[in-house]
Amino acid sequence: MFTGVHEHTIDKKGRTSLPARYRAELARGAYITVGIDKNLVIYPIEYFEQLAKELSKFPFADPIARKFRRRIFNKAEFVEFDANGRFLIPNYLRDEFQFGDGDKIIFAGSDEYIEIWTAEGWRQAEEETFEDEATNAQFAQLFDRQTF
Repeated sequence: MFTGVHEHTIDKKGRTSLPARYRAELARGAYITVGIDKNLVIYPIEYFEQLAKELSKFPFADPIARKFRRRIFNKAEFVEFDANGRFLIPNYLRDEFQFGDGDKIIFAGSDEYIEIWTAEGWRQAEEETFEDEATNAQFAQLFDRQTF
């Protein structure tokens, strides 16, 4: 399980360092791709493979399913981490999210995966997640629909 929020930077080669607490779970590598919320996501290999298996069940003829597959898989890249947890964020993903040399990025553990945000994107996501009363009401509805 991935938890916590960690700030890191990107170097001029496009590398950053995975927070130390996440490294053991991702020792074999992971997949990085675009997220749904204008962020990047790192998926452990097994989780990404399970996601692929579930998405393959969606009807191929459904245009929404095709778009969602494109969103997840077209920009996905397998990444490996060196002994210090460093990895390269692919150029096209850095460009899309405007990650540059020395920029601060935020790693946010989200249970089964890790989100990567620009500092400004994370500030907005935090505001929406923790300070918006309408969102809090929607959270309560989630628990009404789910049994534990």
